[in-house]
This record gives sequence, C-alpha cells and structure tokens, in this order.
Amino acid sequence: MRHNYTGRRTVLAASDVAEAANFAGGCMLSTADTDPAPHVTYLPHRHCFAVWHSTPEATLEGESTPIELALPGADGTVAVRTVGAQLVAANAGELRTAARSATGPCARGWLAILNHVEDNPDVSGIPRALIDALPPAAHAVPNTGGSSMFTAHGAAEALRASLHLQNHLIERASAFTPRPYQVHGAAWMPTVHEVGGGGILADEMGLGKTLQAISHMIVGARRGEGNYLVVCPTSLISNWRREIENFSDGELVVNVYRGPSRTLEQCADAGSVTVTGYPTLRIDAERLSEIFWSTVFFDEAHVMKNSRTKIARAARRLNSTTRIALTGTPVENRMDELWALIDLTNPGLLGTRARFTRRFSAPIEQGGSAAALAQLSSAIAPVVLRRTKAEVATDLPPKHHIDVLCPISNEQASLYNSAVEEAFDTGFGSNRGRGTAVLALLTSLKLICNHPGLVNGDLSRLADRSGKLDRLTDIVEELAESSRAALVFTQYRRTGEILAEHLEGLTGAPIPFFHGGLDVGERDRMVDEFQNSDRSPVMVLSLRAAGYGLNLTRASTVIHYDRWWNPAVEAQATDRVHRIGQKSGVTVMALTTEGTLEEHIASLHTRKKAIAGLTESNNESALAALDDSTLRETLSLRAVTR
Repeated sequence: MRHNYTGRRTVLAASDVAEAANFAGGCMLSTADTDPAPHVTYLPHRHCFAVWHSTPEATLEGESTPIELALPGADGTVAVRTVGAQLVAANAGELRTAARSATGPCARGWLAILNHVEDNPDVSGIPRALIDALPPAAHAVPNTGGSSMFTAHGAAEALRASLHLQNHLIERASAFTPRPYQVHGAAWMPTVHEVGGGGILADEMGLGKTLQAISHMIVGARRGEGNYLVVCPTSLISNWRREIENFSDGELVVNVYRGPSRTLEQCADAGSVTVTGYPTLRIDAERLSEIFWSTVFFDEAHVMKNSRTKIARAARRLNSTTRIALTGTPVENRMDELWALIDLTNPGLLGTRARFTRRFSAPIEQGGSAAALAQLSSAIAPVVLRRTKAEVATDLPPKHHIDVLCPISNEQASLYNSAVEEAFDTGFGSNRGRGTAVLALLTSLKLICNHPGLVNGDLSRLADRSGKLDRLTDIVEELAESSRAALVFTQYRRTGEILAEHLEGLTGAPIPFFHGGLDVGERDRMVDEFQNSDRSPVMVLSLRAAGYGLNLTRASTVIHYDRWWNPAVEAQATDRVHRIGQKSGVTVMALTTEGTLEEHIASLHTRKKAIAGLTESNNESALAALDDSTLRETLSLRAVTR
C-alpha cells in the first residue's frame, strides 16, 4: 500500500534529460505552445484551479496570482517555474466561465472529472479513462522541495477527496465554512493511513490546523464513525474544547480528560472527542492505550521533537488507526526532530535514527546536499502537508518587521561591564560547571538589558533607567493615541510583572500578564477579555507560555521585549496576531539594546547560525565551548558610534 501511494507522485530529475522526457511522456506542453485556450491546473494544496497561459503575450481576465508549476525548459528538462494565474473555485460553473468555455484539453479533462464526481458522490474512485485524458499541464504541481510532482491519478484523487469532504460539511448547516485549503487538509488526513499510519499537518502557524482537524472529526461523526483523541499542551485544553463545541454545532461530544475525577466513559462512541494534556498522557499512558482510537491528534507536536522523552514514549503506546501531528515548526533546530515526528506518526518510514542521520541529516546539515534534500522531500511528501500564508492566505494583511535599536543607559552599561568583568575574574571552571556559569552570566546580561533593577534589586523607579523600557513607553503611547492594541512578549516572569505594572500606570488601564503560573481558567478569562473587549490596550505575555495556540487578533502590533535565540520561537508568538481572522496589517517590533549580547542574538536571526552548532537547545553549551578570549569578545559591551 505504501508503494501504491507514493506512486501518485513522480520524481523529477531536472538534471537528467532522458528521465525528464520519459516523465513528460512526449505530451508535456511545449514552451512554444501557441494554443489560445488557457491551461488549467488543479492545485491540491489550495483546493482550487489555476487558469494560465504558456505564452507571455496572452492575458488573463481577473486578478493574476503568481504560482509555481513544474514546466519544461528549452533543453527538455523539467524545472519549477513561476507563472501568473487566475485562481478559480473547484466547481464546474466557475471553471467553465474562467477557461473560455473550456475549449482546452486541461479544462475539458477536469470538467469531465467534476461532472463524474457530482453524478457519483459516493463512489470512491474515478474511471481510469478520465484520469488518462488529463494532460501533464493539468497536474504540474511540484512538492515543496521541487523534487516531485503530483501525477494525474494523485491530483484527481485529491480533488475527489476534497469535494467529497466538502459535500459532507455542507450537507447540513455547518457552524463554519472552511477555506478551500482547509478542505483539502481535512480530506488529506484519511489518506495518510495507507502510507503507514499517520502524517504531519505542518501548515504555517495561523492557518487553522485546529479547524482542519475538527472538519475531519465532523465528517466522521456524520458517517456514524470515529472516536478521537486530542493531546495538547495543558494551556490549550480549554481552547480545543471551546473550538470543537463552537464549530461542530453539537455533532461532536467533548470529554476533557484531566484532573482527579477524569473518566474515559463513552470515549469509544462515534463522534466522541477526548481532549487531554501531555502531562496527563505521560501519567495515564497505559489507561489511554487500552482504548482504540480512530484518530489521535498531537497538537503542538514539536513538544515531542526528542523521541527519548517520557511524553514521546507514552505517545507511541497509543493505539489508533491514524496519528496526525499538528505543528507549524516540524523542524526548529535539527533534522532529527523531523525524524522523531515521522517515526511517531509513521514508524519505520525513514528507517532508524542512525540511518536517517547517515542518509539525510548529516549530508543536508553539514554540506547542504541538494540530492539528499530532494530524496527526503520525495520520501515524506505523501505524509507531510505544509502550506504557507503566502501560498494559501493571500488575503491575510501584510506583516512588517522593524528592528528597534535601543540605547543603553549609563546605569545599564556600568552593571553590564561589571557583570562581564566579575565573571571572567572569577572564572567559569570546566565541564558542566562551565556551562552553568556561562548560563548565569548570559541571564544576568539579558536582564540588565531589560532593566537594571532586575539585577541590582532597585525597582523603586522604573523610568529613565533602561533604554529599552523608555522606547517601549514611547511605542505604547503612540499606539494608545491611535487606539491600536498590542502584545508585548518577554521570556522572563519578573520582567513581565514590572512591564505590566509600568504600562498600567502609563495607560491608566488594567494590563494583564499571561504566564505559566496562572491556572487554566484564569488564562482563558484573560484571553477572552482581551480579545473581546477594549478594556486593555496591551497584554504582556510569557514567550513560552503564550507562544502557541492562542488567537489574539484584536492586536495588530507585536513587541518582542527581549530576544530568544531561535527565530522560530519568536515567530510562533508573533502568529498569535498574524493569523486567520486578522483584519489589519501587523507590525512586529524587536527591541535590541545596542552594543550588547542582544545584538549578537539579533545577528543569529539574520545569519541563522553565527557559531557552528548554535541552536535553541544548545546555545549556552556552544558559547561555553568557546575559549575565554572568544567568549569575552562575544559578550563584552561594544562601543556604539553615533
């Protein structure tokens, strides 16, 4: 079954003319094609048709959108090219109108398939003759890595599955209407079972992975089948319960499995959804594994990027037909994280960890091997679905990044220099002791950049002592004048507390601080109040506690008060605002204290890695491994030329 599914995509060897010609089968559209009828290509990831011309002088009616297609070059090889296309909803009426009465072979082929699916909605397959009639241009969609593309069979089946699911969702009045790409995502979920048990829905954050999972559940419930388990961070349990109840309109019965009185009664019933947290999974893995689930969803699945943790081992014990990992960041730092998630959802697909490292991660991470990357892309294409906002949410307002350099005050500079001098005078020791000492110094320097009172204990007066706090004050005052709401992220609990206190005094309004020390009920109340009222112009949030799962689209400005090593973590936080439902352009500001360690961190975001091996999980270790001279050069306060 695995072989049959991967056969739906054909590997493109752009460097091999003979292979490209064989793939094209002698019928790939020619770059010299002058047929006035436009080509029509089905885009599975968006669940729509692209109408386009191969001749540059031809014009399209309606708005043109750039899309990537696998097209032949002058030398006969196949390469990914960008063309302008008109995007059309996946129905016969709109396609016929957009494709000039459907005179071209691509349009005729797709209309025949649409008519067949409409006349035979419950048939699981499409006649081979209809599929064979599709020209290559009708399905010339490359995968993310540009290493493979859908075959006619794969594209036709993707269309049929999406239309089938769409019909199930609208057969009764639904509480929501999914976007086309969300329809495809929900329809894709059942297909991964035949490849080995599951897959990863890796859509960029903010594109509605939760709604796609709920769509999948609703269709199962309407068929009288399906019991589902959702495992998520504890802070998101209430959000999942609320979303399921809101969008399923009573068709799904939710059981929250947590707390001392937790029970699994009726969890095997069709249409039942059990929602639990990762800590509960770790404790109750044996009990949860006694149930056979139709589909298990692991939300924010990057929590299990280390396959050796107790949570990851507990997740592997669960019994289900299908496992779906939901994460916008399947790889944050190392490619081994991707192996861990694939091995959870599709055990054995990528072999052992050692084989994966030898075949893929080492060549790609150390040498940037294009061949290894292409092979990996093809191997995981059937079980990993990723769409970006730029691809499928073109109506989403733009996101504008601003790096804000903040001056360092005399008090901050004095404390910063003293901390560096004292640390090097004392020495860092060796082995584990050196790593601990370096971490302590890094923390002190970052806190000094936030506010000197966080280190010397003098918090009697906050203003005019930190260049960063003063700049934040100016920004919030400007936003208040224009009635715009903002989120302020920090990685430190005490920093969040003083920011909330300071901004409350500045605005005269209550400023909530969302952090990991709050109970679930208080977090829910805080988010709901901020999102649905204008009482508070600003919310301060812990970067880790609020970096995922929340919808805070009332705000249109995101301020990162201090910098985290990994840009993916900051991006997760930013996407609490820049997501489906946002109506305004989003401004993202990153505050950096000039001449300090923070400028080094900012440079990592631009250059990805300034020091070999420096990642989110080992940044302190990498710095600790430097000799004292290099470490001192990296951390010392640098003079700023004005």
